[in-house]
Amino acid sequence: MHRILLHRLLIGIAMILSAGAACAAPHMIDIGTPAPSFDLPVFNDAHRHIALDSLRGKVVLLDFWASWCGPCRQSFPLYEALRKEMPAQDFTLLAINLDDMIDGPKAFLEEHPVGYTSVADPDGDVAKQFGLIGMPSSFVLDREGIVRARHAGFKPKDIDEVRKEILDLISAKPATPATSERSVSDASR
Repeated sequence: MHRILLHRLLIGIAMILSAGAACAAPHMIDIGTPAPSFDLPVFNDAHRHIALDSLRGKVVLLDFWASWCGPCRQSFPLYEALRKEMPAQDFTLLAINLDDMIDGPKAFLEEHPVGYTSVADPDGDVAKQFGLIGMPSSFVLDREGIVRARHAGFKPKDIDEVRKEILDLISAKPATPATSERSVSDASR
């Protein structure tokens, strides 16, 4: 009898806790809204900063990553190849590192060298503004800085979708941008 009551009590507590967690769960920034402005130091060079607003006029792929993120090891070389495919006058890729220590990302970048810039967000302030729900997470912004696509998680096959989103935005008139969304749950397909 006591076991049954204890079991029901534990189930009730678990339901309350999960309901509370669902209410407090982060919400990724909505497609069609302006990306939050930020100004972050370039990784390993705190004297150089990049402001998101300075990238206006180009389609931007923001990639949030960390050295401990397994899928980031897959995304980096594919994003580097994608960057090389795109016209530099129309596109830029900016990686935002969330590690709180410099050794991890430094080793990661030595192992996975890329030609695009990585900035540091060790406190995760920018990540919070974007409402990250998984790692890696990426956002495709149009030339005006509006979020047009968002992705949580990464599988190598995802690169084709990201490429199409970017190409559509590069070729589109500003009034007709592409929009799409893929989440961690979609990544399991």
